[in-house]
Amino acid sequence: MTSPFRSSSSTFASSVSGKAWLRAKPCRSCIVLLACLVLSIGCNSGTKQETAQPDVPANPLGTMKLSIKTGDWQRASEMVSLVKEQNSDDPDAMALVARVVHHGGDANQAAELLRKSCQLEGYRSEARVRQAMIAMVEVGRLYDGMELLRAAVDKHPEQHETKRWLYDFYVGTENHSPAESLGEQLIRDRKFDEELLLSFTAPGKRSLDEKPLDAMVERYPDDRRPLLGTAKAFFDDSDYEQSIELLRSILEQFPQHLPSYALLGRAYAAKGMWSELEAWEENAPDGISQFAAYWIARGDLARSRDDAAAAVAMYWQATRSGRFYESLAWSRLATTAEQLSQSDERVTDEMVDAIRSHSVAIARLEQLKDRFVRTGRVSRSMVSEIVDAIDALGRPWEAEAWAAFGMTLPEDDSVDLDAQRAKIVNSLAGSTPWQLPQPIDEFQQNEVLAISTHDMTAAKQPALPTDQSTTTDESLTLAGALKNEAAERGLIVDLHTSETLDTPGISLHETLGCGGGTIDFDLDGWSDLYFVGAGGMPAKKDSQANQLMRNLSGHFADVSQVSRTDDRGFGQGVAVGDVNADGFPDLLVLNYGQNALLINRGDGTFADHGNTINAPDDISWSTSGAIADLNGDALPELIVVNYCAGLGPVTDGCPMAGTTTERSCTPTKFPALRDQFFEAQPDGGFVDSTEQWNANPSVPGRGLGIVVGSLDDQPGNEVLVANDMTENHFWQRSGAESFSLAESGILRGLGVDDRSVAQGSMGIATGDLDGDGDIDFYVTNFDGEYNTFHQNWGGGIWQDDTARRNLVADTVPLVGFGSEAMDLNNDGSLELVVTNGHVDLFSRGEEKAMYAQPMQVFSRNGSQWRQADGVIAGSYGQNPHVGRALWTIDANHDGALDAVVTHQTEAAALLMGQPSGSHWISIRLVGVTDERDAIGAVVTLRYADRTQTQFVLSGDGYLCSNERSVRFGLGEYSGDCTVSVTWPGGDIQTWQNLSPNQPWILTQGQADASDG
Repeated sequence: MTSPFRSSSSTFASSVSGKAWLRAKPCRSCIVLLACLVLSIGCNSGTKQETAQPDVPANPLGTMKLSIKTGDWQRASEMVSLVKEQNSDDPDAMALVARVVHHGGDANQAAELLRKSCQLEGYRSEARVRQAMIAMVEVGRLYDGMELLRAAVDKHPEQHETKRWLYDFYVGTENHSPAESLGEQLIRDRKFDEELLLSFTAPGKRSLDEKPLDAMVERYPDDRRPLLGTAKAFFDDSDYEQSIELLRSILEQFPQHLPSYALLGRAYAAKGMWSELEAWEENAPDGISQFAAYWIARGDLARSRDDAAAAVAMYWQATRSGRFYESLAWSRLATTAEQLSQSDERVTDEMVDAIRSHSVAIARLEQLKDRFVRTGRVSRSMVSEIVDAIDALGRPWEAEAWAAFGMTLPEDDSVDLDAQRAKIVNSLAGSTPWQLPQPIDEFQQNEVLAISTHDMTAAKQPALPTDQSTTTDESLTLAGALKNEAAERGLIVDLHTSETLDTPGISLHETLGCGGGTIDFDLDGWSDLYFVGAGGMPAKKDSQANQLMRNLSGHFADVSQVSRTDDRGFGQGVAVGDVNADGFPDLLVLNYGQNALLINRGDGTFADHGNTINAPDDISWSTSGAIADLNGDALPELIVVNYCAGLGPVTDGCPMAGTTTERSCTPTKFPALRDQFFEAQPDGGFVDSTEQWNANPSVPGRGLGIVVGSLDDQPGNEVLVANDMTENHFWQRSGAESFSLAESGILRGLGVDDRSVAQGSMGIATGDLDGDGDIDFYVTNFDGEYNTFHQNWGGGIWQDDTARRNLVADTVPLVGFGSEAMDLNNDGSLELVVTNGHVDLFSRGEEKAMYAQPMQVFSRNGSQWRQADGVIAGSYGQNPHVGRALWTIDANHDGALDAVVTHQTEAAALLMGQPSGSHWISIRLVGVTDERDAIGAVVTLRYADRTQTQFVLSGDGYLCSNERSVRFGLGEYSGDCTVSVTWPGGDIQTWQNLSPNQPWILTQGQADASDG
């Protein structure tokens, strides 16, 4: 039995030194050490051994010492009462008694005696203090032990090892405010190591095991505070109900436990429990203001009341209240300050820019640290980037510590950490503050940032954005709304990234799948389908040939070879658009290697003009793309989304622990490759204007999904890119004199989720998801995360509203790829359709069932959403799939929207929409003075007493391109409709008396609509 009284147990680590598995996975984290201790002690805590009345010796203490030496524990236990009575002020005697009673089975009394011993000697012995801490943990009295460590550190600040223990325990129990102070002290005193730096710099979601903390409660039920670790883990997993339940149980016992109280506020806000949050705010205990989570929750409450000014003040206070929530606080502040700047002159453009820059700098540091951890913690070059990022934030002590740590890593001739560290050291003096002044500090006297200027007791009703939706009519059922008819309609397409995707050993470059799109290439009015293939070697032309499937009145025939669209690059996605404004749609094929630009000749064939956008020997990994006018000259640009740089993802493997099988590596192991913007030229060519347009993000992304259109309330097109494990990007036009782009994902509320976590984002479903007339986004993510519902709050600002829309729990276990917003039963309310599938077979042990995953459909009822079962008929809906791309088409002209899905381990599916009896209308736009495809146009439909809005987009999400028409479900309404179009250039046209149940073509500048 491991005991705190063994002579070798002078430190917490040595108390578990006999555990071989700990040696294999060294870690200084207190939570891991607690796990070892809990597993190894197994004591009979709390039982007392009965002893007979002893003979009274002349020197009970001496007798006890001799008895212990000779192994006579019975005699030693007989001396306990006498020694306690005669030597109550002797710390050594109390420690000796503790050892005896612990041997007798009374671990709780032993812990108390050790604590008393420490108090008697004024906490001078660091070894005894830590021995007492171990004894406290043994009986589950974790917080009593932490109070002991705190007393020792306050009395003896030079006890750095004890200070380190206390820091670890504070971090492990989510008590961030005192942990931050101790971390700063340890770093300034140069008592740090790798684990401390990793936990202290850019801390993200909880990564520590909470099970040892649960064990503390099992041992000592009178103190439920350790359950905070589990509550935080539930919170990070978006299980807010479980988190709230645990936090309430803690606060029933300890109403003044500030970390639990602060997190409870955040959980209420995340769940949208506004009345509970108001009561929480009114009854906040003293001292809570030191916690950033408290201010974030209050900011969320103010934001729910539509009080942006108060929210800005709260989030600003959160940024002043500690670093453990700094990324979240700064991103919230950036978004809300941008929103407020549109109506409050106190929030200047300079102030918004400073907030945005600081927020982006913190996000960049977080991404750099995450990449360093995920790639094995061995890269000097990554540490060098981290040092620069920390130094730029004005934290020289922390930067120096990272530089010093980096110098212990393997040599790298390309990195001169010595010089980098020397420069920082030369700037340091004893008087150098921890945090140097920053540009943002000049605004701290701004009135809007002062809490005192806001009446926080004003009785304001929570005001979520008005939801214009109506309750779903239950008579318009979704059951059997989609049915796979690929085989019956001749759509035989089986294109994959590898021939061995059903066996272990899938590489990163094989995980993304193959996409496709809808294109009416021959202008016969029947939408055709284009699929990209892969399976060969990236950067070469030895993959499966892409396939163009011509639509012959609802059935498909392969015309790939005759149309010359059978590109054999390692294909990923495709964008469809009229590149040269000749009326015939063209294809931008995205490859791992040189991309193909297939120009439609108008005679049924295409010519590859890829040389106009490819550099010689290009090995770029492109995924998705879009064709749209960005600079307002009516000529469409090409936007290419890129993933990882180089061929490392192909050549480098990541073996699974305990096997010789290599699995897909995390993408953050490889450098990100920035996206490209090709500007259209009057002569039909393209110029890479990425640099000229300043499209150089502070935090490079690994792009997978894209949507381009009029996404905010301002004229012109914007670009949203979904990035994998890095913050999403939102590109908007900038520059008064010359066109340029500015990235504002964080500022817009789209860069990260509501917890300021950059997710593994892939697909983007786009549309007016709540019926209020503006554009919302639904972004699919990796498992352990949730697909994010970004609610448009107006003014070009979005908010993660997923929890309040009841859309969290169903998506957390799955890996979402393609997604589209579709009105499956033409009732005027959009559904969300998602195809899921894991990246490889070994993502969760050896269970192959998790590789294939069910497809999902979510329907709306008022402001809430729910997963709709039975939407997909037949065996396809009953079985799981390894799904990838998903896009739309009306393949048979019946007015019911259809969907195409590609997979990793099976042929593509054509999910045909089944007519519901509801009415519909379809609109296709033709630009004249604006870009021909009219990307960025907004179409408003009015009928009866209803209004619907649709948006003409390019990109359309993950590796795909939708049918370009916009369509509206009318439900039971069968009368004429009025359609208004706001063209990309701002002109507005209206067409009246358009009859339903048919497609219409609306041409810019022409008064009459034509039958489509």
